[in-house]
Amino acid sequence: MTPDLTMRIELLKRRKAILETRGNLIKFAKFMRPVPHAPNDYTQSLYTDMKHHRVIAAALEEVEAGRIKRLIISCPPRHGKSELASRLFPAWYMGKHPDKNVILATYADSLAWDFGRNVRDILTSSLYGQIFPETELKQGAASIDRLEMTKDGTLFFVGRGSGVTGRGGDIILLDDPLKDRREADSPTIREHLWMWFTQVLSSRLMTDTGAIVVITTRWHEDDIVGRLTDPTSPFYNEEEASQWRIIDLPAIAGENDILGRKAGEVLWPERFSPKFFDSIKRTDARGFQALYQGRPTPEDGTFIKADSILTYTRMSDIPHRDYLRFYGASDHAVSESQGRDKTCLMVVGVDENDTIWVMPDIYWGQGATDQVVEIWLALMERYRPQLWWGERGHISRSIGPFLRKRMIEKNIYCAIDEITPVGDKRQRAQSIQARMAMGKVRFPQFTRWFGDARDQMLKFPQGVHDDFVDALAYVGLGLAKQTPRSRPRVAPTEAKFGTYAWLKEGTKGRTFADFLQRDTGGW
Repeated sequence: MTPDLTMRIELLKRRKAILETRGNLIKFAKFMRPVPHAPNDYTQSLYTDMKHHRVIAAALEEVEAGRIKRLIISCPPRHGKSELASRLFPAWYMGKHPDKNVILATYADSLAWDFGRNVRDILTSSLYGQIFPETELKQGAASIDRLEMTKDGTLFFVGRGSGVTGRGGDIILLDDPLKDRREADSPTIREHLWMWFTQVLSSRLMTDTGAIVVITTRWHEDDIVGRLTDPTSPFYNEEEASQWRIIDLPAIAGENDILGRKAGEVLWPERFSPKFFDSIKRTDARGFQALYQGRPTPEDGTFIKADSILTYTRMSDIPHRDYLRFYGASDHAVSESQGRDKTCLMVVGVDENDTIWVMPDIYWGQGATDQVVEIWLALMERYRPQLWWGERGHISRSIGPFLRKRMIEKNIYCAIDEITPVGDKRQRAQSIQARMAMGKVRFPQFTRWFGDARDQMLKFPQGVHDDFVDALAYVGLGLAKQTPRSRPRVAPTEAKFGTYAWLKEGTKGRTFADFLQRDTGGW
């Protein structure tokens, strides 16, 4: 093959790659981030795309094509959402539609202008000119808050609360409208943001075919995403909610993950390992649930209050087992309607002050009957609970026969006390709620499951799942049935002759003797 022919083939391959970037946002991102030592080598790139990036890009491509008009992207911090959606996408969209308008808004003008500067750098690069040669900036119209195209398209970059009168957008991008926890916890700021979003920003759409994209890390349950999509929010509108497509990407996968991950699998393992998230969960359970899992919990809780969820930080905080009475409780996912719920097996220790210590090694998951029974027996063998409580029928009708068989085979026994539920779930949980309010329940803060448990307790009874709270409720119901321990009697002391105590004891004795005389007639 001659050198000229080789060069022509390489030029054709490069031309093909350039044409492919016009229709593919990920390929555009790769092309625009060449390696420094080989800027003309389109096969190498500093941009590394992961599966969640491809999902985000695919959704944004649907927005560009007009097939998605309302989109929410919820993603943990530092996972590449803004790079893709707020820097690369506006430039890519403008290359395909140089006569359209885009508004990009965020929590502050300074950050919005940073985005404007980044987009301007892309639009003026030689690589961009190779992909979209007909998309050019007007001379003298390239400030960081407003970029005008020669074909009359415009990019606006504004901070939250800024006036956008006279500016219209075919696409509106709202990236992280809340700056931090302090802003998110302010009802005033949340209300101002909502009014600005609904009355100002959303009204800037050029036509009814325009699109709005919200790109966010969630801080609070009453944020824009919560008001748009949460049925428990007073601002919720079912018809409006049905229009929004939601791309929810938690850092750690749960059940039915959008990416098809297994439960517990992290989103970007090459950058953030499970140990990284374990550390965050131990130090800030609420922040982890909001920022990294996209499930912010109510600050104060509804039925169970946040200040009643008391914790211990290490095993040595628990009283010695010789001073604890152990009990078990469980909630079982046994019906088809509970297919998405989990089975929860927990053991608690009750100390001499009637404080309940939830043991750290609970089972809380979805498993086959034989797996659940073996874990159950292991907990019984480890703690030797005096009683095990659960809902009547859930144990005896489903798992009971196999459990009894394995108890006999392994010589492990525990009395099972099935409780007939009275009232709704809220009523059943009142006994444990009262104990928690009195500071009589302790949870292990250092466990993997505590963040999810805290989230469920604060959202109860409006939350989607309540399996952990149900198991905890049976602890309260079961303990309420127990006979209180008799307190040790103090040995009487002989009163000194002539004292008031001596006189009182003598009076009590005569009173009792008189009573016997009257009641028995002297017999």
